[in-house]
Amino acid sequence: MRRILAPWCLKSTRALHIPWTSKLPLPSDPRWHGLGKAIVDLARSCDTGKAAFEECCVAREQLEFVVQSMGYDMSIYIFGGLVTTGLFEVGGDVDFVGILDIEPGFAEAGEILRRASGALRRLGLRSRVYPKARVPVIKADRVSRSLPGSPFHSLSCDGIFQFSRQVNTGEAESFTSRVKSNYNATSVEWNSSYQFATVQFANTSSLVYGLANLRVHNEVEISLRLPVDARYGPEVYRFPFDFCLSPTGLRSSHLLGEALAEYPYSRHLLLVLKKWGRASGIINSIDGLLASYALTVMVVHFLSLVQAIPKVTAAKLNEGPKVLSPNPEYRPLEEAPLGAMGEVGYLLAAFLEYFGCAFDYEKMVVCTTNMGLTKAMMEWDRDTGAIGKPPFFHFAIKDPYGLDNIARNLDLESTAYVQKAHHLAVKTVMEELNDPTFLISELTKDPRKPLRVVRSLSDRGIRSESIPPDQLEARHALSRLQFQQRKRSMEDFGERAVKNKKKSEHSV
Repeated sequence: MRRILAPWCLKSTRALHIPWTSKLPLPSDPRWHGLGKAIVDLARSCDTGKAAFEECCVAREQLEFVVQSMGYDMSIYIFGGLVTTGLFEVGGDVDFVGILDIEPGFAEAGEILRRASGALRRLGLRSRVYPKARVPVIKADRVSRSLPGSPFHSLSCDGIFQFSRQVNTGEAESFTSRVKSNYNATSVEWNSSYQFATVQFANTSSLVYGLANLRVHNEVEISLRLPVDARYGPEVYRFPFDFCLSPTGLRSSHLLGEALAEYPYSRHLLLVLKKWGRASGIINSIDGLLASYALTVMVVHFLSLVQAIPKVTAAKLNEGPKVLSPNPEYRPLEEAPLGAMGEVGYLLAAFLEYFGCAFDYEKMVVCTTNMGLTKAMMEWDRDTGAIGKPPFFHFAIKDPYGLDNIARNLDLESTAYVQKAHHLAVKTVMEELNDPTFLISELTKDPRKPLRVVRSLSDRGIRSESIPPDQLEARHALSRLQFQQRKRSMEDFGERAVKNKKKSEHSV
């Protein structure tokens, strides 16, 4: 039967609508309350805190200094999870995008990022550039040992500048005067040969600005510019981050964030589902599965379908990136009232049931504006044998902007894995609903996983015209290793950041 329920918090506006035959216990079942409380508690523990969030915004400014010092009139914006969830979550990284007046083409974007990656490495950051990825991107790992929100080390504002030759007394004095008057430096110390200067700046952002821009003094090249100790470096050294030049993700993040804000507990659901997605393996784009962004679109689609939030309107799609704020606003997760806990638990189970048992993967498209969009309408249903390319897709998730399918890399086997993982998860919910604490722990730490045959790239239809298959497999194996190492590092970093936040709160 189809269910229509009016939870207490939505009675004055609209009722939730379940448009498929559900086998879940009735929404009035008191066990949903326990599950909802476990969801809210876990989601709130994913927030690394306001201090960490604000440091991400400072890191954005510092990255902007570096890029603009290269001669690009570029503004840096934050997008991704910090925008959609309003916090810096455990296991996440920071997504930055550079916005130019005219969006660069594919080759130009790759070249800009190649130069930017070199500039970041010269400043002591560990960055890798992927100029030929579908969306060219820089991936940078954290260098600093300091956790977000922790006090800065005494060396965090100090930089070292090495000149290409010894400078004389007059040049040293003019350099000292220059950095104090123009770069917010507070002191300058020279070594005995007057070839190295250690400069202390008033704050970390002034340090990064100085490192990025002080390249020459009186025609003497400053060949080396680094923090005195990058392990205690400024904010941009504290976080793992991605940096690209495509504005689509920026606009989509704000669009999805506004949609999620229509329901006060949507972010709680999203954070827990992302933890389950990583644990179950469905969030694993490098192996032909979903990116976390795709799961966010799935959550917005589902909440619109059950009428917890309104559908995204077409008018919202016309806003350009220039009208958006470079820094998002921190939005702490709410503590759900007792009367809303049952609804939160029920919605999590309904999401898993929908994508595990009800959604028609063969015909339908996950969309945020049209709940009835089909592959036939998008002309994505013509199977020509091609994998991951139109006009046929096994799993279709329409990007809120444009006509791209953000699940394009899923083949038949990967799509079946995603569906089966949701099906196994909702079975776990049905079996363990009496013990919600154990249930959430099992879903997010050790969920049931479908069997998946290990396949080569060629088995998945991925080939290269210039690279032999064995070399392509070796490269992919290395990329997988780097992906998993970075994932574990980010999880560990986020968990330690949460512990540091709690420690700071208790010490106040």
